[in-house]
Amino acid sequence: MQNAQLLLNPLLHLAIIVPLLLIFMKERTRENYLRVVTIAFCYFVCYVALTLQNYFSCFNIIGGNWNWDGKIYSVICGVTFYFLFRRQFSENNFFTLKQEREGVKSALWVAFTIIAAQALIGSLGSAEFDLERLLFQISMPGIDEEIMFRGVLLGLMCSALRKGGKPSRSPAIIINGILFGLIHALSLNGGTIQFSVANFIWTGMIGYGLAYIALRTRSILIPMLTHNLCNFCNNLLSMIL
Repeated sequence: MQNAQLLLNPLLHLAIIVPLLLIFMKERTRENYLRVVTIAFCYFVCYVALTLQNYFSCFNIIGGNWNWDGKIYSVICGVTFYFLFRRQFSENNFFTLKQEREGVKSALWVAFTIIAAQALIGSLGSAEFDLERLLFQISMPGIDEEIMFRGVLLGLMCSALRKGGKPSRSPAIIINGILFGLIHALSLNGGTIQFSVANFIWTGMIGYGLAYIALRTRSILIPMLTHNLCNFCNNLLSMIL
């Protein structure tokens, strides 16, 4: 049953996301259908890589109380998929340090809002000091999740889906946010579907914000820094206040 969950959880998420991708596809072309298939494939494999060591102990190499191994496997998948599929999203390649100047100001405002909100929530919590937890949060989530979600997946979504007018209304960043919310809120546990509405709304909003930043700056640099900083501030403040 546990091994089956390794495969069923990402399929559950994709059962929701793929129809949305097809609805908002800009043109019914072979290239765009291929992009949708690539999105599903990349997400599925990356999810399996992220959770592999939970089901097979031979993949648990580093150990520790946090998912270092899974994050490293996920980074490897993300980088590999970038080089394999970058031609499919060449016009929306966000793997660059160069920033789109026109979008930086609004992107920084969104980044500040995300960090401030997470810091506020952290200040209201209470947790014991945990150095490994802080080191993990300041490093891993912003690397692996931004490479995959705002790098590979968002690039493919922007290339396959309609524009939607204003950047804030882009179907690509909305669906990217929904998928980010699903991975944090929807799971199959012991044959029962578990869904946290609060987690879905909150992480979905964060995912939407990070996707907006990536789209406005045409880079995953600020999303990556924002992601790690908001996680770090949230956890640190819950430990010291």
